[in-house]
Amino acid sequence: MSYAKLLEEEGMPFDPGTSGGYDGLRPEDFKSILLGQPNRITKKVPMVQFADLMLFPMVKGGYDPQYRPYAKMIHSKRIIDAVLAPEARANLGIKYSCFDMKK
Repeated sequence: MSYAKLLEEEGMPFDPGTSGGYDGLRPEDFKSILLGQPNRITKKVPMVQFADLMLFPMVKGGYDPQYRPYAKMIHSKRIIDAVLAPEARANLGIKYSCFDMKK
């Protein structure tokens, strides 16, 4: 079974007891969000390359907010944390806890 189909049927594969504070999506949420089964996407697809260019600065910005590409994305309001109220970021913003925090 594909990962997308599993999300639609069972929801996120995390323990609700330890990840409850993150307000994960429910199966019915995935049913309304996902549009069919994804086809295999490779790095040859320009949008995948674009996504990688956005992802790395977000990861690095989690532990180095002065990292220039991240700072520019924040300044130009290109990522969700830049447009959310500070009190909403924990539940609705980027989940930096998913990344190893290097100091």
